[in-house]
Amino acid sequence: MDAQAGHEKTITSLLPALAGANLIYGMGMLELGVTFSYGQLVIDNEIASMVKRVVQGSPVDMETVGIDSIHKIGSGKNFLKEKHTLKYMPLEQSKVHLFDRRTRGSWEKKGGSDVRQRANEMAVEILREHKPMPLDPDVHQELKRVIERAESTTQV
Repeated sequence: MDAQAGHEKTITSLLPALAGANLIYGMGMLELGVTFSYGQLVIDNEIASMVKRVVQGSPVDMETVGIDSIHKIGSGKNFLKEKHTLKYMPLEQSKVHLFDRRTRGSWEKKGGSDVRQRANEMAVEILREHKPMPLDPDVHQELKRVIERAESTTQV
């Protein structure tokens, strides 16, 4: 779980997704799948969320381009305070839960933890607190039937 792993996970998920793949393999895996890490799984989940956002794309039409703002403000000027920017920027920026986008000073004041530390802490919290939704009883019964059928046909 380091910068290299993050880069490799991003590039090996983004490129296939841009080519149309809808399955990301190896979530949580390290060392060619020899090692599994819950912290890496949390990081990979964040990467997958961002990849999905990129693949979704951004609408480009007369409203989203903001021609009126461009004419009003002019080329090379600051658009950050414009109503148009404030309306559309939150829709276009990926929402992160793990990665820290604060300035260095703010990050340091909050303890300066790196992504590996935060991912491991988040993984422990998820394992401790998460309460999965129970399977629908009909689905549970069907799974039991499938397993029983498979077990009865594989016995020697």
